[in-house]
Amino acid sequence: MFFRQYLHMNPVAVSYLFGCTGKAMGAVVDPIEDVDFYIQEAKRAGLEIQYVLDTHVHADHISVARELAQGTGAKLALYAQAPATYAFTPVEDGEQIILGNTVIEVMHTPGHTPEHMSLLVTDHRRGPDPWFVLTGHTLMIGDIGRPDLVVEDGAKDLYHSIFDRMLALPDYLEVYPGAFSGST
Repeated sequence: MFFRQYLHMNPVAVSYLFGCTGKAMGAVVDPIEDVDFYIQEAKRAGLEIQYVLDTHVHADHISVARELAQGTGAKLALYAQAPATYAFTPVEDGEQIILGNTVIEVMHTPGHTPEHMSLLVTDHRRGPDPWFVLTGHTLMIGDIGRPDLVVEDGAKDLYHSIFDRMLALPDYLEVYPGAFSGST
């Protein structure tokens, strides 16, 4: 499996490219800035971008997920209840996206936004258990996502997402956030 993390400074955010190199199937999560960058990175890795996923509808920066999906023919996936005004492939809690030996399981983790999702990733060439989770803005380095951006009871939802969902995951799981120090 190929896995790459990209740290962006303006705005401070993290995006990811990963997938099954054996089947040349990849996914990009939370892309920002330059669409061509992800296309070239996927090409260098020998991956064809099959899915572009936004963990939530972003309010703090401009996502290029739609443009990347259009430019590659990939499916654009958001959580089913996302308040997007554009076409996307809706995904639900527990749903799996299969990219060859790489499997993405959708975890609904509301709080930062009502439609927020985290992505539990398994590489079946490594074994049957999940390898890592992409937490978007639910968990960040040294912080959690702001729960006050969209709904009044976001703090309660975020509490349940962290304590009932995230902390229930296996201890060996690698955790990759959607933001790092300096983000707002």
